[in-house]
Amino acid sequence: MAKIDNRPKEKMRLTIEFADNGIILRNPECEDEIILVLTRPGIGDNLHDDVYKAIGKKVYDWLMDAVAVDYHKFYIVTGADLEITAALNGRYRDSEE
Repeated sequence: MAKIDNRPKEKMRLTIEFADNGIILRNPECEDEIILVLTRPGIGDNLHDDVYKAIGKKVYDWLMDAVAVDYHKFYIVTGADLEITAALNGRYRDSEE
């Protein structure tokens, strides 16, 4: 019998574009929501904490090392469209809280 996964899930779409001075994050569902992430040292260091940097680095490294490297001989990679599904881990709270 297959285990039923009834964890809370949410989905998000994100477009990543590679730019000369970093990457551009776009929300494909809202054209006004654009974030420029600069990659040069010393720019914007105080704006993002280490957690955001670590998550961004993990996603960027995955795109470069696992995805783009497979297609670079045939395709000029300028970005990527991501569909992210977050399934929460945890347990239900006691009803007294």
